Amino acid sequence: MTPTAPTRLQIIINDTTYKTHDSDQEAASLLRLAGKDPKTYDLFVVKKNGVEVKIKDNQIINLDDGDRFVTRQNIRFTIDGETFRTYDDDQAASALLRLAGLDPSAFDLARVGSPTSFRADEIVTITDGDEFVTVKHVGGVA
Repeated sequence: MTPTAPTRLQIIINDTTYKTHDSDQEAASLLRLAGKDPKTYDLFVVKKNGVEVKIKDNQIINLDDGDRFVTRQNIRFTIDGETFRTYDDDQAASALLRLAGLDPSAFDLARVGSPTSFRADEIVTITDGDEFVTVKHVGGVA
């Protein structure tokens, strides 16, 4: 059997074009190709309709010329000591309170080390390792 010439493919990861001859690769390999650590980033294939679908690190992907991918950092943070993970690095304080199982009308959210809390409708920027605490609203004096 005569060996076939390797196929030259162009794929796009985070809007950067990469060339490869290997038409089937693991997601972790593509993350490393893009300079991202598979321990902290995940790979998503971007479908034609713009929907992003997560691919597991050890999953083999059959590549086609022009395939598009994005990487997302899995951000870890805590609320009242409970660990959460997200890809969305900016969320409303009310959404974070609901994530922790609390009613935003009865609780405030604050970043550990900050003297002020976030308003329920305020957008909170989350970075990996952030710690938040909740505080119950105190009723006024009659």
